[in-house]
Amino acid sequence: MPAFHRKHSSGSSKNPPVLLSSESASPSNVASNVAAQVENATEKVQTQVANVTEQVEQHVTVPERKKAIPLKTVDHIKSYPLVQETRSFLQEVPAARILHANTKPWLKSILESKMMQIALPVTNTVDTMANSSLNLTEKIVPSLKTKTYQKLGEEALLPYTYTKKYGKQATDKTLSIADQNIYQPTHNQVLKFRKYYNEKLYDTKGKPLVRSSLDPLTAPLNNFFQNNYVKWFPKGEDVPKDGYSSELNRSVALVINFFSRSIPVLEKSVIDTGMMPCHYFIHANKVLNKSLDKQPSLGFKDSLNGSKNAISELEKEAAEYIKSHGPQKLLTNPFHNQKKKVNNVVEQGQNAIQDRVEEIQSHV
Repeated sequence: MPAFHRKHSSGSSKNPPVLLSSESASPSNVASNVAAQVENATEKVQTQVANVTEQVEQHVTVPERKKAIPLKTVDHIKSYPLVQETRSFLQEVPAARILHANTKPWLKSILESKMMQIALPVTNTVDTMANSSLNLTEKIVPSLKTKTYQKLGEEALLPYTYTKKYGKQATDKTLSIADQNIYQPTHNQVLKFRKYYNEKLYDTKGKPLVRSSLDPLTAPLNNFFQNNYVKWFPKGEDVPKDGYSSELNRSVALVINFFSRSIPVLEKSVIDTGMMPCHYFIHANKVLNKSLDKQPSLGFKDSLNGSKNAISELEKEAAEYIKSHGPQKLLTNPFHNQKKKVNNVVEQGQNAIQDRVEEIQSHV
């Protein structure tokens, strides 16, 4: 039994008894006390958080969102094909890429500055007026919305195109008149005279007397010339070996065919030679762009590193090209063996023409 010690043994007292023994409290009372303490601690933490949040809101002010600068005119200009092609070209130029990457943040800071925000009403009015002016200009000049650099080049070459077209027509007409009025009558008279001396003097089997006598010499030369230039210039029509009154006529046809095959090739070679600096500049530009793409950014330091890498790569390419196209290959003469063949053909032709002359003398 628990023993209670009271201060006064007699009389009723309102003071609660003091537990002096080692009796333990009940579990239900302990749980309720712990729950009450946890609830009080949670309320205190929430109150402290609310106070801190209120203090932060009083001292920290969220900046207002800046209004965008009106750029309707700029967007309108960007819609033109000429401007789009220009931008595409500049995006492939390394210097323009570097300049754009380094000036873009600076321009953005200017557009978002307080001065521009203050002048926003005026800027908006000017932008609207400029955009309206562009719309009016498009109504007067509709080709602004469709004009490209290719069309501009075609229009610039119109005088040359018309001159070439009508000049060719005039030349063809002149040659046609000369053929009908001069060549054909003369040729017919020659054929009549040839028929006469074939019947009366010497039968040349329909071939000209003097020119056909040179066939033994000109035939091997014609065959040699044709076989070689066809190898050099394979694109073109072939000249048949039959159908000509003499080998001299065939020689004329071969010369015309040679120029018809060689002129386009020579023109292309001249154009390619003249365009070599441009082609190399385009190649160097591509190499520099690839080197810049490998850099983490287009800042001045990274751009300098990319330029150094591109220059070293171009130097390696130049060294390899010089090794593969050395002076010995450039100085070799591909026509050395051809010269001997020409001499042999000429000698055979001279022997053949001597035999032909002796044959004609025997008939006479």
